[in-house]
Amino acid sequence: MFQNLLKIVFLSSFLSGCAERAININDKDGNIVGGCIAGFDWHLYGLQDSIDYMLYECAKDSIEKGFTISDKRLLTLDFTLPETPDGAPWNKKLAMSLFHEGKIKERKLGYILAAIEYEYQKIVWPAKDDLANGKITAAEFDKLEKEARFKWLGE
Repeated sequence: MFQNLLKIVFLSSFLSGCAERAININDKDGNIVGGCIAGFDWHLYGLQDSIDYMLYECAKDSIEKGFTISDKRLLTLDFTLPETPDGAPWNKKLAMSLFHEGKIKERKLGYILAAIEYEYQKIVWPAKDDLANGKITAAEFDKLEKEARFKWLGE
């Protein structure tokens, strides 16, 4: 009995920080012309808010071109990030600190975490391609990745 309870608790804690969601992008006739998928692993605070942020970021250009999205709720959300206390760029360490101090709400924390991870991905993913195609060296990639990780995590 205790082993089964332990398994359930372990599985629940494992799944609690992981989620994925998708939306469709539709043309004026309602035909699906694209889509977006967003998901995070081991994201314990603001998980659904982070997913909302990433789905909106993915679909934003399409929305501006007149396409519609299947999750209209995203159009009602304010994804504006709050300013940091000292005007410095956000990083995970700062965001988590302010969240635990009660200075930012969980929803905004989710947006911040998604935004800074997105900035990391915009640097590292193309750099991986450049490394694979021989456009940069492993040392150049490592330097880019380390700088991007510092901006993301603040450590």
